[in-house]
Amino acid sequence: MNDMSEMSGSLRKRRLAPEDLASPQLFRLLLRLGLPAMFGLSINAAHHTINMVFVGMIGEDQIAAIMIVLPILMLVAAFGEGIGVGVATEVGRALGAGNRSRASTLASVSLAAGIGFGAASAVAIVAFPSVLLFGATSAIEPLAQHYLLIIAVSIPLTMAQIILDFLAIAEGNARFSMWTLVACFALNIILDPIMIFGFGLGLQGVAMATILSQLVALSIYGAHHARRLGTIRLTLGWRFADIKRLRPVLAVGAPTTLTSLATAGAIAAMLSVAGTYHGEDGIAGVGIALRLLAVGALPVIGISLGAQSILSFAWGRGDISRVLAAARMLSVVTSAVGGVYGLTAIIFSERLASFFTDEASVLTIAGQAIIATHLPFLLFGLRQTLLILFQAQGRPKAAFAVGLAQNGYLLFPLLALLPPFFGFSGLLAAMFLASALTGLLSCFWLARSLSALRQRSADDLAALNPYPSFCP
Repeated sequence: MNDMSEMSGSLRKRRLAPEDLASPQLFRLLLRLGLPAMFGLSINAAHHTINMVFVGMIGEDQIAAIMIVLPILMLVAAFGEGIGVGVATEVGRALGAGNRSRASTLASVSLAAGIGFGAASAVAIVAFPSVLLFGATSAIEPLAQHYLLIIAVSIPLTMAQIILDFLAIAEGNARFSMWTLVACFALNIILDPIMIFGFGLGLQGVAMATILSQLVALSIYGAHHARRLGTIRLTLGWRFADIKRLRPVLAVGAPTTLTSLATAGAIAAMLSVAGTYHGEDGIAGVGIALRLLAVGALPVIGISLGAQSILSFAWGRGDISRVLAAARMLSVVTSAVGGVYGLTAIIFSERLASFFTDEASVLTIAGQAIIATHLPFLLFGLRQTLLILFQAQGRPKAAFAVGLAQNGYLLFPLLALLPPFFGFSGLLAAMFLASALTGLLSCFWLARSLSALRQRSADDLAALNPYPSFCP
């Protein structure tokens, strides 16, 4: 009986154990890491989409209110994503170099920093809610403010969950990350209608469902690390001097943070322009298109996150040929996923929008915006591959240039030039051109980067570091 119990426990631990990042079966490893991460973020996208469907049952003003609050939450989450990307990259390199102690310290300090920043952000939001609701009309500002005040409580939880998720993927444990996300978002989807309609809480119910599901996810992560089922060992025993270890984490993660900040600002600006020409209907219509764009982007980002641990680990070992092979595979897989989703969204644009609303004016606006945003999405996979490659190589400036293109230095000049002359059509043109130019630039930069890796792989015949002893 004891033998059976021990065998069962051993099997459970193996199922939850990280993947071998040095495995010679590269494509299989990419799938085993990328698909769970893709599925986890797809569940995230589905969860947010279903949220919008439930909210749409209340009214178009409620959809507009959530879209007004979204950039604020994205501004805060941007720092969590930056810390997550930075610590995942640095942890991957440390594990590749065989230094598990450094990896664990980096993880512990980064998690503490993220939670601290989240708590400070929540206090600021509660203190100054009306100042932050940029672009809100008088009809939707009260709704947005009530929702924001409750969802502020979730911000430290969001920061912790983002960083823990990145850490799980960084150590090759994408399956555990996936199942945790599935549990979190499935619970959120179940709680949404109960809170919104069962208890009659409306938008406040959406916020409360989010908080409850996050607490469950963090409990799962807490149990995982308490039982030491992964490679990384989180601890409270780090010293104050260890805070300096955040420098490389923040340096690598800064492009992601700045890109996310630019994206939040871009969404706020696009919704504001849409509201200028079509009021609440314009905000709701463009908001639906942007929500559907996120549904397609998150699976591509998920695959990339799974591949990032492979690329960072290989770069830490100095295995350039493996970095090259992984980058090539990633570009093919992400392009296929992005291409299929983009074409599907274009073909069924108004039908997809009808899941959120039955207002004819909103459907027309959403259909136009979906086509403008999803046609250049066919190149999004190449942009994401290039971004992940630069992050794995520790090239923050190059990653920043790629990440900031679409929603930064390309979009804002177009928004300043086109809408004043062409009205709402100018907004659609600006959204399309910024994405298309980013995709074309990514094609060029990725081709050059892969060529440089090929040359270096051919010339550099130095011996690789041996596999770290803790690899499964």
